[in-house]
Amino acid sequence: MSDKENTTLPWKRWQPRELNQWDLNSSVLPALSDEPEPEKPKVPCLEPKEVLEQINLLDNLKEEAQRSGFQSGHEQGQKAGYDAGFAQGLQEGAEQGRQQVLAEQQPLTEAWQKLLSEFSYSLDSFDSVVTTKLLQIALTAARQVLGQPAVCDGTALLEEISRLLQQKPLFAGQPELRVNPVHIEMLEQHIGTQLSLNGWQLVPDPQLHAGGCRVVADDG
Repeated sequence: MSDKENTTLPWKRWQPRELNQWDLNSSVLPALSDEPEPEKPKVPCLEPKEVLEQINLLDNLKEEAQRSGFQSGHEQGQKAGYDAGFAQGLQEGAEQGRQQVLAEQQPLTEAWQKLLSEFSYSLDSFDSVVTTKLLQIALTAARQVLGQPAVCDGTALLEEISRLLQQKPLFAGQPELRVNPVHIEMLEQHIGTQLSLNGWQLVPDPQLHAGGCRVVADDG
């Protein structure tokens, strides 16, 4: 081995160089400026107890909002149900009242219908009675005028009087059936058509008591 290879460098103590000896590159050191660096916002540091209080507060607000919404919806639904039930109850009550009035008037209506039927039957019977009476009067008058009993059987005269009575009703004009005013509406509803077909006129008469009636014709 040669002496050159065995040569060692003398030991030298290392010391850092001065700052001005370093290459101050912007990529290594940030540029220096006179402006101060902006302060970073401070994040509050909450204790665990405070965090739990915030969570409980949010839960309470959520429950209160749900409870308030439920109560409001319940009140609105209750009011809507009440209004619908009231309208339905009012309609059913009116219908029930109408049915009750009709049921109470039914006996009186039937009595009036029976009375009218019996009266019509009485008029038909009265026609035959009047015809017979007129025949008796005519025969009596003929006997008094002639001074002797009539010898005819009266069949032809009876037929003639019947024909005249059919041509001219027993009551002249339009007969009036007078009743108390409280019965007018009920009678028009139930027997008004029947009265019109028979040529009768329904007339209110406050002088008659309830339940009574009177027949008036042009000839009395």
